Amino acid sequence: MRSILIFGIALLAFLTACQSDGIKTEHGYRFINHTNKTGIKPQPGDFVLINHYVWVGDSMMSSTVTNFGGAREYEMFTKDNLPIRVPAIYDALLLMSEGDSGTVYEKVDTFLQKFIPPALKDVKEVRHEIVLYDVITRAEKEKERAEVEARFHTVQNRVQEVLNSYRSGKLPGLITMSSGLKLLIEDKGNGAPIKTGQQVKVHYYGCLTNGTMFDNSYQRGEPYAYPANVGQMIPGFDEGVMQLNYGGKAILFLPPKLGYGEQGAGPIPPNSELVFYVEVL
Repeated sequence: MRSILIFGIALLAFLTACQSDGIKTEHGYRFINHTNKTGIKPQPGDFVLINHYVWVGDSMMSSTVTNFGGAREYEMFTKDNLPIRVPAIYDALLLMSEGDSGTVYEKVDTFLQKFIPPALKDVKEVRHEIVLYDVITRAEKEKERAEVEARFHTVQNRVQEVLNSYRSGKLPGLITMSSGLKLLIEDKGNGAPIKTGQQVKVHYYGCLTNGTMFDNSYQRGEPYAYPANVGQMIPGFDEGVMQLNYGGKAILFLPPKLGYGEQGAGPIPPNSELVFYVEVL
């Protein structure tokens, strides 16, 4: 009896050690699920909302919080569209459920070595810490995209309507700031005032005064996140957003000095007045 009890304790210790070491994923990565929730599991082709932190030793190389201001959407490859080098987080996510947090380890090979600082060249594994917040099926995503496209066209039509009035010099409600920025506040917003340095997420539509669009976030399907009023955005955009509360909407008219000035940028010619429709989420 005593030998059976000792064997049972030894077996339990062995199984616990194996669990702490994690399991091997389909493509050979070591994975540990820290929470083992029972919610919806992502499938190939779905979309997920995650926070993702990449560590090399004790050094964090990147995170969705630092790089994007919070959780980021990730598209799960379909089985027939897997890249030759399958990402470690792809394998990990297939073993997780909504609400789970997990760690997946990726061995450092000659490919990864190129991205690791020389001071950390002796590290053997890259560690990915993942928190899975939401699973969005492809059908749900297609519906969402249709709604976003409809919103894009609504915004585009509104901007063109305002531009017609602006070009004719008859735009009621237009405010001119001391900087030269002009703005038409569509909705001040019912949320808190925006403070310098706070992370904000905005949807925007940018065009020239002749109506030529040069960029927008709506068709990308996600808002743009950035720290407010710290110089990451062009001056007129920063200043305009600071006039709103969370939930606010406005159309901004930026003189060249508050935009890209005499240099221009990409499709934006030098000395261009810029127009932005912005929504602060």
